[in-house]
Amino acid sequence: MIFKNAHIYRLTQSLDITGEQLNDFLEERAFTPCSGIRPSSFGWIPPVDQGDFVHEVSGCFLLCAKREDKIVPSSALADILNEKIERLESMESRPIRAKEKQRLKEDALAELLPRALPKSKQIFGYISTTDDLLVVDTASSPEAEMFLNCLRETLGSLKVVPPQVKSKPTDSYTHWLRSGKLPDNFSLGDQCDLIDPEDNSAVSCRRQDLNTGEIRAHLDAGKICSKLAVIWHGDLRVSIDKDLILRQIKVLSSDDSVEEDIDPIAKLDAAFVNMTLELSRFLPELFSALGGETRG
Repeated sequence: MIFKNAHIYRLTQSLDITGEQLNDFLEERAFTPCSGIRPSSFGWIPPVDQGDFVHEVSGCFLLCAKREDKIVPSSALADILNEKIERLESMESRPIRAKEKQRLKEDALAELLPRALPKSKQIFGYISTTDDLLVVDTASSPEAEMFLNCLRETLGSLKVVPPQVKSKPTDSYTHWLRSGKLPDNFSLGDQCDLIDPEDNSAVSCRRQDLNTGEIRAHLDAGKICSKLAVIWHGDLRVSIDKDLILRQIKVLSSDDSVEEDIDPIAKLDAAFVNMTLELSRFLPELFSALGGETRG
């Protein structure tokens, strides 16, 4: 599985665009590195080395965004700020006010940013026009929003919403844990997060049997399940949270060994097709297990 995580968005309006048209839009919003006092940058890069900005396979568009942030050590910033404060207090023989300290801090940051080392990260996503889905490979909701907002700004408009289901996910997860009975093709994994809605006390269970009296005792005490690992069709393992964000996606039967003479692009295409097909089958069954998807 190429993606290890998945923020899922439903296109509320079909995206009528070709790969070539989408590529042109992304190219206009291409990533440019941080420079000068610019602290961060976010833009598009080709998902395949020396390729286009869109890699199209079987009707799905693979995209890649790059995020770059300049990291200024807090200790370095504090040292320069203290020097500036001491110098100004000595010159004017008076305490420095809060607004002045904030201005001095901004000046110190501006001095350090041009010399700061950049830290970068690639964020992949894909659009399935057939399924009206946008999937972003990140465990971080803020990063998913950055990807989504950048794509929206690139296209001028993009109407998407997180998937809406009829049953409250936490109620379903809690019921599955309590009863040990899951919908067809689903079984319990080995992880869950339990939380008390009254006092927010929490329990995280990892690598353990979830069909035990210990878990049910927590539920009987009033805790609910906010995140649950499940196995679908005995092969796809995934952790699902209350917002239907997928994490730790893994195909249990996958074979990571690769023949050396296989073309890297062909390898990517095969893996991408397998992943999109797997998710296109899994997501409808997940939404159905949660009472069905609502589209308004």
